[in-house]
Amino acid sequence: MKTTRRAAIPLVPVALVVVIVVIAGVFGYYFVTSSGTISSQSSQISSQSSVVSVQSSQILSLGSVVSSQSSQVSTQSAQISSQSGEISVQAGQISTQAAQIAADNTQIANLTTKVGSLKTQVSTLQSQVAADQAKIQALTTGYAAANATIATLNSQIASLNSQIATLNSQIASLNTQISTLQAQVSSLMSVTGLSSSTTEINSQLFYTTGNAQVVTFTANYAGYVLMTVTSASDYTNEGGTIHMTFATNVNSPDYSGMYIPFNGYFYAFGGVPDTLVFPVTPGTITLYLGTADSSQQSATLSVVYYY
Repeated sequence: MKTTRRAAIPLVPVALVVVIVVIAGVFGYYFVTSSGTISSQSSQISSQSSVVSVQSSQILSLGSVVSSQSSQVSTQSAQISSQSGEISVQAGQISTQAAQIAADNTQIANLTTKVGSLKTQVSTLQSQVAADQAKIQALTTGYAAANATIATLNSQIASLNSQIATLNSQIASLNTQISTLQAQVSSLMSVTGLSSSTTEINSQLFYTTGNAQVVTFTANYAGYVLMTVTSASDYTNEGGTIHMTFATNVNSPDYSGMYIPFNGYFYAFGGVPDTLVFPVTPGTITLYLGTADSSQQSATLSVVYYY
């Protein structure tokens, strides 16, 4: 704000006038009162006049100084006026900035409100996270317990698998034994049914002049032997005979064998072809081709053992 200063009234002349008036009064007072005093005061006035002259010179000098200072004040006033314009411009700028600051403050208030809302949301989310973490911890604990249970069950399964493998091995062994026993049963059933057989001789030509050995074999089971003739030089004078040496499991305390052949003793063929049947026990079986002629005879024979 621009301040107007009044021009300063020179104080020295005024003071001088006042002093003169005072001196004049005093002088009249003393003049009326005492002429002697007037003389004394006159000399004092003279002395004071000298002082006043000096002070007047000083006042004049001070007036010059005051004039100079007034000029400086005027210059400074002009500068102040210029600066006041600048201040007005800056005040306008300040006003604009104040409006911008107000807008910024409004925006800050809005952002603060949003931040508060976001803080509330964050707090809610943190609560949810804490609840989820608690759930996760519970699930982790349950998962660990489930894993422990699974490990125990896996151990039990492994043990059971080992037992199953052992049992399977035992079953396989038992199945093998069963198969063996079934084969044995089948074989024994064949034996009991006399449905098993082995061919000892197949269509082989033999010559004899008495009793010629045809074949020797071991019979493990009781059964029978078929001697079949398919050709003969003189079947009416030819036949077959058998010699059996009993096995140790044959209960025959009186004999160790039977059908001991000798010359001229045989079972004659009834024709060609023909088959002779010889019951046998376990033991060593020997079959012969026999004839009653002294001349050589021949026959084609097959021998099959049934048991």
